[in-house]
Amino acid sequence: MRRRIAVAAAAVMMLAAPAAAFSPTDPLVPKQWYLAANHTYDAWAQPPTLAPVRIAIIDSGIDATHPELAKHIVAARSFVGGKATVDSQGHGTFVAGLIGATVNDGMGIAGLFPSAQLVVAKVVTAQKTIPVAAEAKAIRWAVDQGARVINMSLGGVRDPLQLSRDTYSPAEAAAVDYAVAHHVVLVAAVGNGDQSPREPWHFASYPAALPHVIGVSAFDQDGTVPDFSNRDAVFNDIAAPGAGILSTLPMKLTAQFLGCPEQGYSSCGPEDFRAAEGTSFAAPQVTAAAAMLTSIEPKRTTDQGRSVVEGKATDADPGNGSRS
Repeated sequence: MRRRIAVAAAAVMMLAAPAAAFSPTDPLVPKQWYLAANHTYDAWAQPPTLAPVRIAIIDSGIDATHPELAKHIVAARSFVGGKATVDSQGHGTFVAGLIGATVNDGMGIAGLFPSAQLVVAKVVTAQKTIPVAAEAKAIRWAVDQGARVINMSLGGVRDPLQLSRDTYSPAEAAAVDYAVAHHVVLVAAVGNGDQSPREPWHFASYPAALPHVIGVSAFDQDGTVPDFSNRDAVFNDIAAPGAGILSTLPMKLTAQFLGCPEQGYSSCGPEDFRAAEGTSFAAPQVTAAAAMLTSIEPKRTTDQGRSVVEGKATDADPGNGSRS
C-alpha cells in the first residue's frame, strides 16, 4: 500500500479551505513543484502563524550561516567530530531547508513548516558513513533537547532473506523506543536502490522498518514511483515528492559555481543536487506535516499523530484503494 502525503492535511481537516489559498512570494517558489503536490498552504488565505515545534535533523550537519536557516537553529551537536553547524556535504542543509526555510523573506525558497525550531545532530562522517552508535546517541540527545519530531533521511539495508547483509541494530531500535516513549514522532526515508543490493529493492531500510517509525518513499512529478525508491509491503507507510526537488545548500558549496545566480540553493550546487532525487528528500516533507499537526494539536499521542498523517494522505488510485 502506498500513500501520497498532503503536507497541509493536518490543518485542512480542522480549517475550512479559503476561496484563494496563500501563495508564498519567495522568488524560487515557481520551481518548488512539491508545494502544490503537498497542498502545503491550501488551508490559509494569509501566511499561517503556527506555534513553533522543535524538529531534529539527524544528518550531515547544517550551514548555520545560511540566511534561510540561521534563525531557526536552537541546538546543534556533532556525534562524529567537527562542528554540527558546518555542513560540507550539503545533505543536512538540503533537508533542513525543505522543512524550515523562511517564508516571504524576499529570497530563495519557501519551507514547508517555517515555524520549525531546528535541533541539528551531525552523524555523517567525512567519509560519508553513518556509525549506528552515533545515530543512536543522536536520537536520544534530540529527544532530551525537546524535539517533538525527528527526521532521519538515512538508513541501512534491510534484507530478511539474507541476514548476512541485514543491518538491524539493537542500539538503533532501543533509541527509537526511547523517542517513542517520550511521545516523539519519527520519520525516516525507506531508502534508495542505488544504496541497496539491487534496484528497485523490495525492503525498506532501517530505521524506517522499525516499529512506530513513519517510512517514506518517493513519487515523481507525473505521480509514478521511480525505480530508486525502495518498496516494502509492510514498512512503506507513505510517499511524498522525491524527484526534481529544490532546496537550500551550504553557501560554501554553491560558491564553487560563482557564475550561478541562485547562490545558497541546490540549483547552483553539484550535479547530484541540481535535480535532486531520493527518498531522503521525500521524508522531510512528511516530517513537516507531522510538525504542523503537532503545532495545531500538541496533545495528540505519537500513534495518533502518525495515524492522522498517514490517514489524510491523498489516494493515488481511488479505484483500487492504493495510496501514494
